[in-house]
Amino acid sequence: MTIISTRYGIPPTRMREIRVDAHPRIHLGLLSLHEQAPRKNGGIGFALKGPVVEVTLREGSNLTIDDARRTPMTSGELLSLMEVLEHFMCAHGLSRCGLIRIGGGMRTHVGMGSATAIRLAATEALALLNERTLSAADLVNASGRGGTSGIGINAYFKGGLVCDLGRPNDGTPHMPSSLKAPVRAPLALPIVSMPSWPMLLCLPRLIKAKTQQEEVEFFQRTTPLPAAASYEASYIALFDIYAAVSECDYHNFCQGIAKIQKTAWKQAEWAEYGEPLRFLAKALLDAGADCVGMSSLGPMLFCFADTQHLDAIAACADAMDCDVHFTSPVNAGRHVSHA
Repeated sequence: MTIISTRYGIPPTRMREIRVDAHPRIHLGLLSLHEQAPRKNGGIGFALKGPVVEVTLREGSNLTIDDARRTPMTSGELLSLMEVLEHFMCAHGLSRCGLIRIGGGMRTHVGMGSATAIRLAATEALALLNERTLSAADLVNASGRGGTSGIGINAYFKGGLVCDLGRPNDGTPHMPSSLKAPVRAPLALPIVSMPSWPMLLCLPRLIKAKTQQEEVEFFQRTTPLPAAASYEASYIALFDIYAAVSECDYHNFCQGIAKIQKTAWKQAEWAEYGEPLRFLAKALLDAGADCVGMSSLGPMLFCFADTQHLDAIAACADAMDCDVHFTSPVNAGRHVSHA
């Protein structure tokens, strides 16, 4: 699916190409979703080695976006991305542009954080093409992402385990990042390196992913949560998951993953898919997974397991009509290359 802009840049004197490979991320859950909280949202999650999204900018005379992935963004999402990039070019006085091709195995609307990764990669590629050095904060502001969660924007640049403490409560309703533009950067704790524990991603083929509008409606009917729900989620995030990763404690990390699935926010996300997704999660555990979780609003599931059990778990997931990816956490941000 291709969208062509009406903006025309300066005809290139020599063809240049910039490629940004961005990692997916697992988002374990939001943390502070109750009324009158001093800070709102927050979250915890980590970056993965793959499947990456490949954003390639080939210099040309007009700005074009081509989402060549097997499941591309909708025309509305592509138009929204185009508007972001055009505004970015105008705001920073950029004149050089070209064809932005989106490829790779990262999927959209399944819990990998593709919207944030693609927007950041495309804006960074345009800045580099124009030989402009912009800060991470500039790129984040231009992307319009990070308004709800700081996981994706931090994972894009640095990888590792990210725990953000949200931002001061401004009294506005809770909304997903697709509608909540960043006013100020979320306050993140120091990023912790993730051990290279092996894991699997399981993407059910027959369970329909939620649309952007369905995600908005989910926030509207689910928030605010009771204060006790925020306290529980925050405790698990800090004392089970963040602490366990800091000490390379695999057992307690897996226990933390299991516990956070039972928090009020995560239970509401699981309930969006009903019994089929829970049945898949149980099957993965029975096949040898040490823990199973859902990233963001799903429906992608992830599981950690000993290497000797991974093939059996993958076979189980495949038999239950899932696309399977072998991967592991990564402690590095996106990779940029020039041609």
